[in-house]
Amino acid sequence: MLRDFGALPTEARAREMKDRDYLWCLVHQLLDREEELSRLCPDCRARAEERHCPVCGRAAEDWGEGEVNPAFDQSRFEQLKGGGGG
Repeated sequence: MLRDFGALPTEARAREMKDRDYLWCLVHQLLDREEELSRLCPDCRARAEERHCPVCGRAAEDWGEGEVNPAFDQSRFEQLKGGGGG
C-alpha cells in the first residue's frame, strides 16, 4: 500500500498511520478497482479479471510448470506436517 502512495515505512506520514487507516485505504482501492471493471464490456471485464504476467501479458494457464512443482512429494509433506519427522 505504501508503494501506491510513494511512501517509505520510515517516513513520518507512514509511521503515523493506524491499522484503520490502512484498512480504509485498502477498501477504497478495492472499490476503485470494482468501479474500473464495471465500466468495461463483459468480454473486456472477463479478460481484465484473468491472471496474467504483468510483464509479457501471458495468461497464467499458459505458464506451464510455474504453478506445479513436479518434485513436490505430497505424502512426505503430509508426514512432516503431522509431526512425523522421519
